[in-house]
Amino acid sequence: MSHLLSLFTLFFALFTLQAFATPVGELVQLQSRALNAAEKTAYLDGHNKLRAKHGAKALTWNNNLQAAAQKWADKCQFKHSGGAVGAFGENLYAGTGTELGKVKAALASWSSEVKDYNPSSPKASHFTQMVWKSTTQIGCAIASCDGIFDPKYGKARFHVCEYKSPGNVSGQYGSNVQK
Repeated sequence: MSHLLSLFTLFFALFTLQAFATPVGELVQLQSRALNAAEKTAYLDGHNKLRAKHGAKALTWNNNLQAAAQKWADKCQFKHSGGAVGAFGENLYAGTGTELGKVKAALASWSSEVKDYNPSSPKASHFTQMVWKSTTQIGCAIASCDGIFDPKYGKARFHVCEYKSPGNVSGQYGSNVQK
């Protein structure tokens, strides 16, 4: 009987250790910081140059949108917020290395989707949000995150832009996106 009790105690101890040692989710480390003036200007100028080519008025910077973008970026989850930070439009980008993580790379990636835009059968895209005529304000943020890409590539620079009023509204592409 004592042998059976010892076996049960050993099993219970191992099971308990395993239960508490098993990770529930992958931990993500981040380095958050405020945008510098050059990054803020790059986001705004990049959007406004593209908007001018597509008949949309210039955006203005909104610090509240920037704060919402930073709140989402700091979560280091490369997926859309689904309205968790507000009822805004949203573009995301993540890159690593010396060039891929820069603001211009994010803007180039989003704006390159112009080639896929078909006015006869419009679909939501990063490009359409960038040039959406009813959108008047923007705020963006960056966080450096582990866990978005394979660790061998290093930290990702996770870019988030929030837009007010949101674009990509079904039935409104014709009046908001000019190719």
